[in-house]
Amino acid sequence: MIAILDPRKILAEQLDEVNGALTAARAAQTAWAERATAERARLIGDLRPLLAAEADTIAEITGVVGDRPVAEKLVSEVLPLLDACRFLQKNAARILRAQRFGRRGRPVWLHGHSFEVRRKPFGVVLIVGPSNYPLFIPAVQMLHALVAGNAVLIKPAPDSTQPLAYFVEHVLSRSGIPRDLVQLLPETVDAARDAVRCGIDKAVFTGSSANGRDFLGHLARQNTPSVMELSGADAVFVRADADVELTAKAIAFGTRLNGGNTCMAPHAIVVHVSVAPVLGQALTRCGLSGMKLLSVRDDAQALQLASVDRHGLGAAIFSKDEAAARRFAAQLPTGFATINDIIVPTADPRLPFGGVRGSGFGTTRGAEGLLEMTYPAAVTMRRARFLPHLEQAHRDDDQFFTAFIRLAHGRGFRTRFSALRELVACGRARMKDTST
Repeated sequence: MIAILDPRKILAEQLDEVNGALTAARAAQTAWAERATAERARLIGDLRPLLAAEADTIAEITGVVGDRPVAEKLVSEVLPLLDACRFLQKNAARILRAQRFGRRGRPVWLHGHSFEVRRKPFGVVLIVGPSNYPLFIPAVQMLHALVAGNAVLIKPAPDSTQPLAYFVEHVLSRSGIPRDLVQLLPETVDAARDAVRCGIDKAVFTGSSANGRDFLGHLARQNTPSVMELSGADAVFVRADADVELTAKAIAFGTRLNGGNTCMAPHAIVVHVSVAPVLGQALTRCGLSGMKLLSVRDDAQALQLASVDRHGLGAAIFSKDEAAARRFAAQLPTGFATINDIIVPTADPRLPFGGVRGSGFGTTRGAEGLLEMTYPAAVTMRRARFLPHLEQAHRDDDQFFTAFIRLAHGRGFRTRFSALRELVACGRARMKDTST
């Protein structure tokens, strides 16, 4: 007899599994958040030699997911993950330290008042990982979440669990980071939805724009904040003064990296009409014959083409005029732009990574990505005993405050002097009423 599995039972068991993972993570997070940021950063740094010792094995396991060479995965996933550990080790405490605000810049009417802003962890962060970079993307997001004081649930992409499982069991487990802080969920779409239903505190999603919009619907019902790292359709802009051979080599690299399965891979080549024929020949020599080129007359036409694309992840610009290239980059509606290179510079751990429009919102990596894993919490302190706003309202309050606003923000000496006289008169009236 063939056993027929009840899908409702399977979903119920998965919900219990997700809820159990969330409970364990939340219990571990409380004590973890109480540790100093510097201590958490040191433990993240301690992962580096452990990860380096396992680099070949991890790259081999990661390469199986997309059938990619070990050397490529060492460079594209393991190495940038190591650099991210070092970045967080050295900079997390500084980035997340409390900011204190006192006398400087304080409004006059808040005399004696000061405040500080602390960065607090959200609690439990859900990371929904992609299949194209199954280790680096979710792992670097996990490290940022951990050093900020969060616990993490990771939902890997289908057939992508093994690299993360090996990293957690053979690297993370040998560090001083509590094991329960990181929980791996099943690969199913329902596992991510169940985590949202169970009450995660923030989500970081990496995937297609269509899947991202669907997942946002589930987050919206729970009012759960998120970072959405979605699809790209990156363009290469080739100006008239570009080094054509360099451009062609970069485009060829971008199309073959990770088998072309990279969100930042070149999807359109926008080239100045004067160099389009030469670039076409150079691309043919690089094995990219028949590649479609979009010719433009000037930067303005190139920018017009960029404005109609619904995505806004990144772009590559090739030009010998650095100043002109920077001006062009400043006008692109994208989250980042590379000049005279492609894709690789975005692995710099200092660089914030994120898109706009159809490519999502929010930021991962860099200082901005670390701050995304926290929320600002302000605490104010009033040391002065003079608290006029606590007194009963006075009949001349409207006149008093109007005069004060003109004195503090009015234009010209005459206006402010007149306001000062009116303010003094109001003050005397108040004192007279108080004495009687």
